Amino acid sequence: MSDGDTQTPGAGAQRPSATTEADADAVKAAATLVALAEYADLHAPAAVPHLTLRALAAVGRSAAVGLTELGRALHITPASTSRLCGRLESAGLLARHAHGADRRKSLLTLTPAGEEVMEEMRAACARAIAPALPHSAAQLQAVKAACEVTRDCLRGVVGEAENGWKGVQRDVGGAARVPEAEA
Repeated sequence: MSDGDTQTPGAGAQRPSATTEADADAVKAAATLVALAEYADLHAPAAVPHLTLRALAAVGRSAAVGLTELGRALHITPASTSRLCGRLESAGLLARHAHGADRRKSLLTLTPAGEEVMEEMRAACARAIAPALPHSAAQLQAVKAACEVTRDCLRGVVGEAENGWKGVQRDVGGAARVPEAEA
């Protein structure tokens, strides 16, 4: 038995350690965030398909992302990634640029129209979520503080997961930022 475990008298069972309880709490909190994202997704009017929004968001988080990285981020095949990017480029939402070091590769960036679509969708999601938030100033402040902590934690996780994506990144609110290591 480890230091964090305790024996239930007479039952012979172990109570979960504090770490396990914290992990369970983290999973519950994550489930709440997923439910919130689903709520926003269902209640915000979508001007563009969900995969398109995911692609634009992924490209918008980086100043220079390639087709391979985008496909990995979206969990789609290279052929699907290429077709999707072709459609987004034709729609004027995405631009392809030659990779400076490797002529076989291209880098993707949002066009001003792509950035506008993202801003519109963020605003639509915010409008959809706002009525579901508490009306008390104290409760709203608590929600805001919790969201800021979560955003900071996500920045660390996203930064680790996207370690190949360099340059300007976007925070959860969409504001551009240069990672500290590169500033």
